[in-house]
This record gives sequence, structure tokens and C-alpha cells, in this order.
Amino acid sequence: MTLSRGKTKSVEQLIPPLEQAYLIPNVTVLGNINCHLATANLSIAKGSWAVITNIPPSLQTFALYGRRFGGIEPHFKDYKSGAFQVTNSHLRNPKALTCLFMLLDTASLIALIIGMMLVRLGQRAWLDWHHHRGLSFLQLGLRELQRLLYQGLLFPQLQILPNINPPPACASLSKRENLDYRIEFSRVTTISS
Repeated sequence: MTLSRGKTKSVEQLIPPLEQAYLIPNVTVLGNINCHLATANLSIAKGSWAVITNIPPSLQTFALYGRRFGGIEPHFKDYKSGAFQVTNSHLRNPKALTCLFMLLDTASLIALIIGMMLVRLGQRAWLDWHHHRGLSFLQLGLRELQRLLYQGLLFPQLQILPNINPPPACASLSKRENLDYRIEFSRVTTISS
């Protein structure tokens, strides 16, 4: 990584001390890609973050990263172990994997819509018995599909997804508290050009 003054450093050299953040505008990676870098070292995250962005770095960079990562990681978990067990397929062929993921994305979308429909209709408790738990929309939808198949019932007519995202489901109260948790740094340093 090349800093704006021409100095080259590794990302590891740009990780701040514990509970601190560095905002580093105008860096170049891979020889010719101009971008910005934000790094943080957080005990709550059990490690450091290094976020490359196309917008000038700020503390908001970490909030955006957290939201994106929080949406991506559960998706990977659903593919691997939470719902679909893709690793058990032992597929290695790129075309076969592409077809599999297209089918799984379609199945996920249908299950998500059904899960949201259940919540909208106030029927979450039918499939999510623990009042503090909060299964994801995907898990609710998959359980409902399983119930319908088992009872030999017709699938419901799918509704259009809402324009705004419904509040996320959380696996526990502590998980919800972690979503609402605000990170504070002891020091934020902007490394200028």
C-alpha cells in the first residue's frame, strides 16, 4: 500500500494500538488503485479491521462496514451450516456451483418472503416459540415451508417485498444488545496527505 506521500507500508503496519482508529485518505493499492483506508483495533471485535473505501474515511466508515459485514456473514452461515449445508455437496466445478447458488438464492428469496409474510400477519409465534429468540426471516420461511409440505398444504401466494427493511430478527437479547452497541475509540488519528 502506498500512502499519499509515496511511502509504502503494509496494512499490518497501519493497524493502530488497541481501542484506536486510523483514518488514512488517498492511498494506492495494487500499484494503481486509488482509494482510502480506515483501520481500527478493537478488543470487542477480537481483532483489527482494515477497510478500503472509495469515499473519504471517517468513523462512519466503520459503521457502514459493520452493517455490510453483519448482512453478509449470516448469509454465508446459511449457505454453509445454517440452512443449506453447501459444503456437504463436495462440488468443485465452477459451473455446477454457479447453478447451485442460483437455485439456493431463489430458495432463499422465497423463504425470506414467506418469513416476512408470517411476521406481518403476526404468526411468528407459530414457528418461533421462545419469546426472546427471534429466528431470522429465512429460518422462519424455511420452517413454514417444511410445515406446509409435511401437512400437504398449498404454498401461499407470495407478496411483494416491503420498500423498507423490517427490523432484524435476533437470536437472543444479548445479540440484540450487540446490534445496538456503539463502539467508542480512545483515540482517532487522521494520517494526512
